[in-house]
Amino acid sequence: MGDPTALKPLEMSEVFKNDFINLNMVVSTEVGQTPIGTGNLKKSWTEKDRVYSHYKTNDLPFRFAVASSKYQKKSITHRGINIEVLYDEKHPENVDRLLNNAVLSLDYCIDNFGAYPFEKMSFVEVSAFTSGFAATAYPATIFMTENMIFHTNIDSDPSKDVINELAGHELSHIWWGNSLISPDEREGASMLTESLAMYTEMMIYKKMYGTERMKERVKIHEQIYDNEKGLYGNPPLYKVPYGATHIAYSKGAIAMVELSELIGEDKVDEALRRFLANNKYPKKPTSLDLLEEFYNVAPDEDTKSKIDKLFKSI
Repeated sequence: MGDPTALKPLEMSEVFKNDFINLNMVVSTEVGQTPIGTGNLKKSWTEKDRVYSHYKTNDLPFRFAVASSKYQKKSITHRGINIEVLYDEKHPENVDRLLNNAVLSLDYCIDNFGAYPFEKMSFVEVSAFTSGFAATAYPATIFMTENMIFHTNIDSDPSKDVINELAGHELSHIWWGNSLISPDEREGASMLTESLAMYTEMMIYKKMYGTERMKERVKIHEQIYDNEKGLYGNPPLYKVPYGATHIAYSKGAIAMVELSELIGEDKVDEALRRFLANNKYPKKPTSLDLLEEFYNVAPDEDTKSKIDKLFKSI
């Protein structure tokens, strides 16, 4: 098979690449089940003992998935967006909590980063036998495993809110690396996706539970980072390679929260809005583009040096 393709160095020249697609797909399943796709749902119908759903959305990354099951559905409308949860009838425990978190997450992201780009937001339960993720975001659709979200006892440990950890995080990927930006595949790319999703998760957690509870979550990520950096390497965050989750997630959460304490949450969000505005597709942004926006809202050179220490030092 040969060696895997090496990750491109961060300092390579700027890239513009037209690789988004116009998605037009029909998903079909047997009567009694609900076919699920990604993007905006245009219509559903039944024909000859089959159920069909037609999804159509322009300008999406080449990333899609499908699911089918005997789903129950609960939905609300918030800010003109249809938010729906599709779940197994035996797993209704956390549906309302999930809807409430979606409202909080959408409000934070829309108010601080910009408009939501789709007509709907679907949270879809999938089997616990699904491997490789607990939850994963696609355009307008987030797939979540039954054991981590829908059929887990949230109240058994009030200090842990897995709904926020997964739902808020995954929903923020609409802004951070799923639809509104398309980072170039080079060193530091996951700082623009996972680190920014971790920041969003932490800020929503702070709004829900207060600063001290949020800092307790950061301490957990400090422990994860300290435990794993000796085993799996310790590159600087702005050059994080793919697969280094202890850097992109845990160190990313630590650095972004420290940045919000250094320059203020409002300034961080201002920088992130500018980053989105200045790096629209087909540009392929890098972590250097994000750092430049942080420098632009820094009040002085000393603060810029501290920003470098957070993201460039080991």
